Amino acid sequence: MPPTDADWHFSIRRVDGKTQGDFYELHDKEVLPSYFAKYVPNWQQLEWTEIKDSMMSKSESYAKDTEFKVNVMSRENGTKSHGEVVEAFLTFMSGA
Repeated sequence: MPPTDADWHFSIRRVDGKTQGDFYELHDKEVLPSYFAKYVPNWQQLEWTEIKDSMMSKSESYAKDTEFKVNVMSRENGTKSHGEVVEAFLTFMSGA
């Protein structure tokens, strides 16, 4: 995950709804982009969809690959727009 003081964050889940056990240890922890890239190696090609009426954040977007779904969103008091949240994720991942 991005640094804990970032005004955005992301989550990753399996598309099929099954549990990915090794994700439990990552909850609310900083994770290197290279770890995430093991699960979604095509992160640069993801197509992002804005969630217009998200109950989780005023700026939330998601993208799916074949096995995993990624949600990126601003924190509760964050000011990032849809595009800025996606760009923050891509910038973070560029260190992979």
